[in-house]
Amino acid sequence: MTGTVYLILALAAVAAVFDWWAVARDRLGVEFIAKPLVMIALIGAALEIETGDNVVRGIVIAALGASLVGDVVLMTPDARFEAGLVAFLVAHLFYIVALAPDFTVGPSLAASILVVGIGFGIVPELLQAVRPHGRWISFGVGLYMAALATMAVLAAGTGVLVAALGGALFFTSDALLGWGRFVAPAPGGRVLVHITYHLGQLGLVLWLAS
Repeated sequence: MTGTVYLILALAAVAAVFDWWAVARDRLGVEFIAKPLVMIALIGAALEIETGDNVVRGIVIAALGASLVGDVVLMTPDARFEAGLVAFLVAHLFYIVALAPDFTVGPSLAASILVVGIGFGIVPELLQAVRPHGRWISFGVGLYMAALATMAVLAAGTGVLVAALGGALFFTSDALLGWGRFVAPAPGGRVLVHITYHLGQLGLVLWLAS
């Protein structure tokens, strides 16, 4: 990777640390600035990374853009969870399209299936907790979890470590977020959700350079 990419990633890291601090300290004003800046920097890094497939690069950038929209939507004072869910569902669908051509069967795939299988142990209780919120939100959360799991398995199936870690961390972040919203306070709270989310997105961006 070029020096420009490393510089942009360093800026993303600084913004991420500010975001984690803001979440831990409940400084919403800082979070509103820092969290979107992380995704903007990752988009910039994706644009600069040298890759042999500009189509895949474009799809990953689209996934990052959808994630940015989801971040902004969920941070607004009158945030609609459903709108954020749709934005991140679109992001995962983009990632699925980008990752699918590199899918292979191997040890990393088996490990990912194990991780997803463990994660899916929470799904029955999560869906039970979501059910009182209405039929459509229950359907949306179920569909989202299926897309999330598919993305994580495909990321591991590329055989690239950063992609596998990125998919697993993104899966962990969303599972913690859903559990914390609908069931009970999740381990690590919002700080761990943000940390795993940003590291997951970073892994998927670095996959472009593999």
